[in-house]
Amino acid sequence: MSFGLLALILTAAFMHAGWNYFAKHAGGSLTVLWMGACLSVIVVTPTAIAWQWGEPIGRESLDLALISGVVHCGYWWGLARMYRHGEISLTYPIARGTGVLGTALGSMVFFHDRLSPLGGAGIASVCAGVLTLGYQRRAEPVRAHAVLMALFTAATITGYSLIDDRGVDAMSPPTYLAIETAVGALLLGAIGWRRVRPSLPATYRTHRRAIWIIAIASPLTYLIILFAYSLGPVGYVVAVREFSVVIAALLGAFLLKERLGAARRIGIALVVVGLILIKIA
Repeated sequence: MSFGLLALILTAAFMHAGWNYFAKHAGGSLTVLWMGACLSVIVVTPTAIAWQWGEPIGRESLDLALISGVVHCGYWWGLARMYRHGEISLTYPIARGTGVLGTALGSMVFFHDRLSPLGGAGIASVCAGVLTLGYQRRAEPVRAHAVLMALFTAATITGYSLIDDRGVDAMSPPTYLAIETAVGALLLGAIGWRRVRPSLPATYRTHRRAIWIIAIASPLTYLIILFAYSLGPVGYVVAVREFSVVIAALLGAFLLKERLGAARRIGIALVVVGLILIKIA
C-alpha cells in the first residue's frame, strides 16, 4: 500500500472516530443520527450533481447504491442502539473489528481478492487488536444487548463495504454516496418517524453541534473510503480504516472517562503493528 493511500485512509479514520464520539456523546440518539444523515444528503448533493453532470449512471451501480442505502439504514439503527446501551470503547471496537474480519473474508470469497502473507497478517493483527480493545473483564459490567447490537452493526459494515466496493466501479463516488445516503435516510425516517418526530425541535436545539458534525464528517469520511476502494483491495482499505478504533478508545478514555486497561493498551499495539504490516505488504 502506498504512503499516500495510507495517509488518505488514516485521515478518514480520524474523522470517523470524531463523529462517532459526538454520536455517543449525544446518548446514541436515533434522532440525532437521522437528522445528521438527512443533512448529509443536502451537503453532498451539489458535489454529486456537478461530478456526474453529463455522464450516464450505470444501472448495476444504481441498483447497488439502492441496496447499500437499505443496509446503511440498518447500520444507523444498530449504531444508535449500541451507543445507547454500551460504552464507545466497548461497542465501537467490536463493531468495527468484526466488520473488518467479515469484509476481508467476503472479499476473498466473492471477489477473489488475493492478500499477501504480510497483508493477511496485518489484517489479522488489526482484527485481533480491535477485538482486544473491546474486551472487558468479568468484573466490568457488560450489557449483552450492547454487544448484540455491535455485532449486528458489524454485519451491516461487512455488507455495505462489499457492496460499495463494486458500486463505485461505474458511478462517481459523490453520486453513489448521495444516492445511498438519501435512500438510507428516507427508509430510516419512514421506520422511526413516530418516534423521532415529537423530539425533532428539542433534539436539534440540544445537539445542534453534534448533528452538523455528523452531517459533514460522515459523508466526507466515507467519500474518502469510496475513492480508496478504487486504489487498493477492499480488505486492506477497511483494515487500515479501523485505526479509528484506537482513536475512539482514546477519546472514550480521556473525554468520557471510560476505562483504558492493560488489555486495551495491548489492542492499540496490535492495531499499530497491523497497520505497519499492511503498509509494507
